[in-house]
Amino acid sequence: MFSELVTKAVFENCLQVTIRKIPHARTLNIGLFINHGVKDEENHVNGISHFIEHIAFNYANMSPYVRSLLGNLMDNGALYEAFTGKEMTRCTLSAQREHMPLMIETLSQIMMNYNVSEKSMEHERAIILHEAEMYFSSGKVKEELVEQALWGNRSLGQFVIGSLENIRKFTFNQLEERIHQYYIPNNTQLIVQGSVEPEEVIYKIGSYFRKWKHDGRQKDVLIEIEPSVVGLPTGHSRVDLSISFVGAPFHSHERQAMSMLSYILGTGLKSRLHVELREKQELAYIVYAYAQSYALSGYLTINVNCRKDQLAEVYKVIRSILEELRTEEVGEEELQRAKAARITNLMQIPGNDAKHLQITGRYALLNKDFFVDLEKVEIEALTAEELKTFARDLFTESRMALSAIGASSEELAMLL
Repeated sequence: MFSELVTKAVFENCLQVTIRKIPHARTLNIGLFINHGVKDEENHVNGISHFIEHIAFNYANMSPYVRSLLGNLMDNGALYEAFTGKEMTRCTLSAQREHMPLMIETLSQIMMNYNVSEKSMEHERAIILHEAEMYFSSGKVKEELVEQALWGNRSLGQFVIGSLENIRKFTFNQLEERIHQYYIPNNTQLIVQGSVEPEEVIYKIGSYFRKWKHDGRQKDVLIEIEPSVVGLPTGHSRVDLSISFVGAPFHSHERQAMSMLSYILGTGLKSRLHVELREKQELAYIVYAYAQSYALSGYLTINVNCRKDQLAEVYKVIRSILEELRTEEVGEEELQRAKAARITNLMQIPGNDAKHLQITGRYALLNKDFFVDLEKVEIEALTAEELKTFARDLFTESRMALSAIGASSEELAMLL
């Protein structure tokens, strides 16, 4: 019988800790997950979370002592990563089990002894401007364009990188104030996963993190939903089209139904979009669907790469497939196939140390424990009737946003 053991602790400074004991794990994975990201940024400071990540978590900008700790770990094979997203900023370490004390000490020193200086700030500003200039040619921009079409240029709809104008004008004081407000223990989850004894880990965390002070307060975060049309013309003959629908947030009971619909639509060789657009009508090579649930809101997106002169035809076919889901129940064979695929993907997560840590940390920030079997039970309980009811509400024009790379907003609007 498979089981997962999780130990949780809260320290006096309000740092929350989750320790997942995995007896047969070959590596130890530890991450700091800070509840600060693009969702917390006003338009005039959009990009500041990403800027702080470059300043506070970049090895080159750390104090000599912290750099020596992290350098020692990396010399012994440790993997270090920092990331900024819409909801959070994270900093993670993966190494062999025997380096546990040094890993915890290093992460504590990174958080308590960040080395923000005018010199490091200007250095990172130049690097981030290079990153921003190449951003729109990266694959990431497609997903961010989807979210801008759903929520506008605010909250979750803003780009992680921020605007060039903001990047050029951020000040030393702005970064310092933001760090003091958000990068604090009561706004952070510390996740430890591996073959460890929880009591030993808790003792080490307490000894290294006890001086980290709780001295900030976060603001409430709101979101406005206003689906729209956003296109980026390129002059090329092909278009990356995304058709998105405002859906279920993370804590909604409909989150699993939305995920299941994305599997039925566009995951695997037997999915409806793949069969119809690629195999039957030969209108596309790449077509898929995915669901995303944030704390504030969620969405389901269909993405297809097609010829520009076939854009209207592709859109029409997709809308007809969605209408079928709104009006007809999914057959039992198709439903079970989608459930099995979703569960298989879930069961692969514990075998991917980095992904497992990231998902555990994200769930912890959202006040939920991640267990594969709890998710599996929720998926297995879904019925065809529930999917049809949710699809009827979800796939409507009032919830729909269109975005594309390779077509203008005006060209997209003509599809409606």
